[in-house]
Amino acid sequence: MTVPDSSPATRPHPRVSVVTNTYNHEHYIAQAVESALMQKAQFDYEILIGEDCSSDSTRKIVCEYAARNPSRIRLLLHPSNVGGPASFKQLLAESRGEFVSILEGDDYWTCPDKLQKQVSFLDQHPECALCFHNALRIYEDGSRVPVVYTGAGQTRISALEDLWQHNFIATCTAMFRKDVLGDFPEWYYDLPLGDWALWILCAQYGKIGYIDEILGVHRIHSRGLWSGLDSIQKLEGLIAFYETMNANLDFRFNDIVEHWVSARRKQLAGECALVEAAQRTLPPASVVIVMSRAYDDPPPLKGHQVWAFPDPLGKQTQRHFASGSVGSAEAPWIGADATYDFRLFGGVARDKLLASVTVRQNATPLCSPVSDKEPRKSGAFIEASPNPVPPGTKYGKTTINWSTGDGSPGIIYVALEDQRVHYPANSSEAIEQLETLRAKGGEFLLVPRKLFSWLEEYVGLKEHLDGHYRLAQDDETCLIYDLREMPSGGRLGMAAR
Repeated sequence: MTVPDSSPATRPHPRVSVVTNTYNHEHYIAQAVESALMQKAQFDYEILIGEDCSSDSTRKIVCEYAARNPSRIRLLLHPSNVGGPASFKQLLAESRGEFVSILEGDDYWTCPDKLQKQVSFLDQHPECALCFHNALRIYEDGSRVPVVYTGAGQTRISALEDLWQHNFIATCTAMFRKDVLGDFPEWYYDLPLGDWALWILCAQYGKIGYIDEILGVHRIHSRGLWSGLDSIQKLEGLIAFYETMNANLDFRFNDIVEHWVSARRKQLAGECALVEAAQRTLPPASVVIVMSRAYDDPPPLKGHQVWAFPDPLGKQTQRHFASGSVGSAEAPWIGADATYDFRLFGGVARDKLLASVTVRQNATPLCSPVSDKEPRKSGAFIEASPNPVPPGTKYGKTTINWSTGDGSPGIIYVALEDQRVHYPANSSEAIEQLETLRAKGGEFLLVPRKLFSWLEEYVGLKEHLDGHYRLAQDDETCLIYDLREMPSGGRLGMAAR
């Protein structure tokens, strides 16, 4: 069922249609819709929301937003669950805009000028069929620090050939010209990676433009269809995607696709061999520390706990910032690689959190696109201006204003979370981190073959491992060290098992 636009029939068609697919997103959908409603543009835009018969309160939430914003929001309320691709197909058919911008129900935008920036870019670059910007990828479970979705070095203009290698476009960042596609091929709606396929279809008719700014957030959580897969399942899905796309596009890109299929098959074989060797060696229900890059998916070792090494979490520190019932203080040290959470405490012991505001440089806060500058019922508030902070030569500057609301004493602490991944600076630091994980219950260290070079860089770590722990596995797939006991003598080799 489609809820029609209640605006007058004479209203001109919007330039942009924001299409949002949502299903069981009750914890996220309000933030997504708010981030679309906050857009400031020199043109009209519409928001189309496809609600796929959720079992939680998602439908109730989007209906409330539509009732409050009837001239902006139209709803497609499915009477039964039809699936994301089918819902998207109907949303696209209902859209009236010259451009289409996608915002999934569990993502959100962080810049009120996001739509304006992209429309201006496409107006200035008629050779581009679509454009995208960067986004911050955050992990809902807190297992990893946030990271930018599109890596450094992304060119301002790219082509279809570049896109085949990997999907460098986050779904919430893309805007494309609706007229380049015409009728969607029916096979599109059966693909597991619909966003990537959509970019490829668009890129057949024009270039791909890039705006090098973080204007949105892409969430990673276990309920995501792709993010919920393990490393082997993802590689299998990539191979199937390549082969399906190759066939459906009449093998016109066969030379490019076959190269990447071969590379992914090699990766898959290596990952399967690694898992088989580990499962054969490790005792049931053991705790395995896996040496890995910060954003690698861990190998799917069923029946085992898997911990990452080095620690993929950022470093957080907290310090006193200011005191007083009301005041203003400057923070001239806002860096680009950190998030700053200013927290105002009050009460008799000054331990009651009254308000907080999150500050970042050259991006909006990670939590909500709306800052906590409105007074609470108690009258307490804290705000940062400017926020986001424009970048300086090295550091940006903001001013924090606050009030406890009732004249009572207050104190502000700033919690700084460094979002850079901190690999050990040297062998001593690597050993210390490994031994910390061991003391917490880590029983084995697994080093995949692709990371043997790390042991060459951390020479002291390799010597520490060889001198203190038994080497339980050593083949072309991996090394596995048994950390359960620390012998008093020298290196224990394979024969000592």
